[in-house]
Formats: sequence, structure tokens, C-alpha cells
Amino acid sequence: MGLNYEVIVRNIKHSRIEIRPDGKIKVIVPPNQNPGELIKRKRGWIEKKLAEIEEFKKQFSQFSDKLLLNGEFYEIINGEEFSVNPKFKVVFLPDNDLRVLKRWLKNQLREELDFKVRLFASILGVKYRKIYIRFQRTKWASCSKKGNLSFNLMLMALPESLRDYIVIHELAHMRIPRHGSQFWRLIGEYYPEYKEAEKKLKTFWLALEWNEVWKKLRETKA
Repeated sequence: MGLNYEVIVRNIKHSRIEIRPDGKIKVIVPPNQNPGELIKRKRGWIEKKLAEIEEFKKQFSQFSDKLLLNGEFYEIINGEEFSVNPKFKVVFLPDNDLRVLKRWLKNQLREELDFKVRLFASILGVKYRKIYIRFQRTKWASCSKKGNLSFNLMLMALPESLRDYIVIHELAHMRIPRHGSQFWRLIGEYYPEYKEAEKKLKTFWLALEWNEVWKKLRETKA
């Protein structure tokens, strides 16, 4: 069976293959490389990744109409007053107004980040400027050269322990900008389970790609 893929030619040293959660394949190569040869060499890996995506899709598609919050799925029910019930995994949302939910999510994340970024920055011995919360298309968070931190609102979908990891990860970049052995040694000092965290983050990202509630929240202006 043939593989459909998009070829992107760039002035880069090393070629790479990107597989999106929807199964689309991008092959990024330098001008002098044949993408077909790369696909042929990596075909086994590609097919394995596509099979994994299909398996995750089956696992999470049944929950696509539920809100993924703090690592668990919540039922959204039309109610007179807004409230979140962690015990019964229910969100009561007046008139199903996602603007109310989006504002609540942002306020919750802001309150948590204001405390935890300050805490972990002190532990790591770094200084930051401002914290921004917005939807990001490809990242959980990012750090600018000026010391500003930008966090994806979708962090609220994650368990709190993974949010801690992302905060530590971004603050660590203020000491070591690039992902190298020195960077990962630093991460390991403060979050020893970072390898497992990275795997879980990929799984949650896939779950969010197929989650209709989060897709609507992205489009909602609050």
C-alpha cells in the first residue's frame, strides 16, 4: 500500500518526517535529498506510528464530546449556575455557554501558574518577566529570549503533575536554551520522571486533537 505524504524542501542539514495526529505525513528534506528514499527507509517506523494513532483514536473518540480536565473526562450539563464537580466529573454550564467555561479555565490556570512559576523559578534560580495564557497550535508552552513565558490554555486538560513538569521544563530553558544532555540532566534533578512525562504529554496531545469540546473552546471568544 502506498503512503500519501507532503514534501517540504528546506535549507536544512538533516531531513525529518512529521506525522500529525490526523495521520497526515510531512517529509522535510534538504534540496539535494530524494524524499522517496527516506520514506522507503523509514516505512516500518511510519506504519507503526500510524497504527498507534489509530489505536489512540479508537480509545479517545468515544469521549470526544466530554471536557478533558485535569486528566479526566467531565460531562457537560446545561444548568442554572456554573459549577464544576470533581467527585462526579460534571460541569454545569448555563445555556451551554462556552465563554463562561473558557473564562473559568483561564482564571484557574492563571491562579495556579502565578504561584507555581514563582515557586519553581526560585528553586531553579532564574528570573522571568511576564506570564501569558493563550491557545498554541503546536506547543504546551514556550519561553522568549526576553524571559516571557507563554502557556497553552490546554494545560488545564492535563493532570497537575504534568503541568508542574511543563513549568519546570520552560524555566530550565532560561538556564540552558537548547535540548541537549546538559539540559536533560538539569530536568532530571527536579523532575526525575521526565521521560515518562514526555510520553504522557504526547498521548494527551492526541486526545485533545480529537476532543470536540476543546476544539470549540479554541474557537470561542471570551
